[in-house]
Amino acid sequence: MELSARDKAKARVAQIEIYATTAVSFLLLVMACAHWFTDVRQRVATFQWLQGVWDVYEQYASVPRRPSHTSWDSWCDLVHSFTSSCFFLSGATNKSVVADGWEHVRSLWTTSPSSPKTMYRRDPRDVLFATTWGMVFFVVRFVLMQCFLLPLGRLLVSRPTTARDKAHYQAQLQRRIARFGQQAWILILYSVSLIFVVRVIQRQPFWIWKPQYFWLDYPATTTDALTKAVYLWEASNYIHQVFVINLEERRSDFWQMLIHHFVTLLLIGGSYACCFHYVGISILFLMDPADICLSIAKLFKYMGFSTFCDVLFAIFMLVWIITRHVGYAFVWWSCFKDAPALISFTNQLDLASGHMLTRTTYVFFLILLTALQAILLIWFSMIVNIAVRVLTQQGAVDTRSDDDSD
Repeated sequence: MELSARDKAKARVAQIEIYATTAVSFLLLVMACAHWFTDVRQRVATFQWLQGVWDVYEQYASVPRRPSHTSWDSWCDLVHSFTSSCFFLSGATNKSVVADGWEHVRSLWTTSPSSPKTMYRRDPRDVLFATTWGMVFFVVRFVLMQCFLLPLGRLLVSRPTTARDKAHYQAQLQRRIARFGQQAWILILYSVSLIFVVRVIQRQPFWIWKPQYFWLDYPATTTDALTKAVYLWEASNYIHQVFVINLEERRSDFWQMLIHHFVTLLLIGGSYACCFHYVGISILFLMDPADICLSIAKLFKYMGFSTFCDVLFAIFMLVWIITRHVGYAFVWWSCFKDAPALISFTNQLDLASGHMLTRTTYVFFLILLTALQAILLIWFSMIVNIAVRVLTQQGAVDTRSDDDSD
């Protein structure tokens, strides 16, 4: 039977995803191997192996002049510095941790007085860290989807009951399984994100109801390892999602979602560069709970538990209003009112001191925060539409879907 245009498009997208994941995985593997081979503890053995290869080639053909030990060390330093910036945090104030990348990992949880926390500055190489981990998330998502989440969906997803024929039945079933896998991945991603964000907030002097602490010690130019890592991982999350939404079946709010991701990336990157990360962390804390509730509700929907779905959707709606509108309004008002009251405006950006609150950046961030709230309000109108369907006993259906059965 000849495939429809829609099925052909899906097949092309699936093929592109496989090729992209293979290419990204290969690049990450090369970077990991380069990091290991250029490590100080491996350089002598690697150099001896390289000299042996040179000796073999010289027996059969003329080869360029072999590198000296000094030039080899210089090249290794360059490569290792690059790969370390990709996989580990840069900008440590304590230079002793730079030699061993795994010290960065151990420093994430260092809180005891006997082991003082390593503090980190902002660093241009942080872009490499965020981009690399965005690629890692992309590969992890593909592996989990193919090896665990989609097979789990085939076991748990309820079978369609409104199919017109066998082909329509298979199409509906495959769509439900795909959506199940996507929502399961979102649940894992944002649950882990919320755990880390809460852990970071526990170390900070502020809470949503203490917004003045966002600004009292501005500019805070250094952060502990966990705070910096979580902030950059959140950027990685949205970098990978920009590509993922182009691989998933498009919904009616595709452009809102794409704009949301770009606005969020601008807010994360801009707030990080301008030392407004206290505000950024609080907004990340407000965003994740609603996504978790919605994903759980959708998973129950795909499994055929409509009553549980409707109850969880009501919880999701309440969480959404409290966090994304009420809590967000407190943060926005603090940015509008408290920031200029507690911090004096500067006439020019000063990356060295971290004082980046000019009238231009003040207006720019308020516009971005307002744009993000506007997108959330558009989605809230969709949520209200779904709530009306629940109250009229039509069930909670994702109005962004192309098929009401989803």
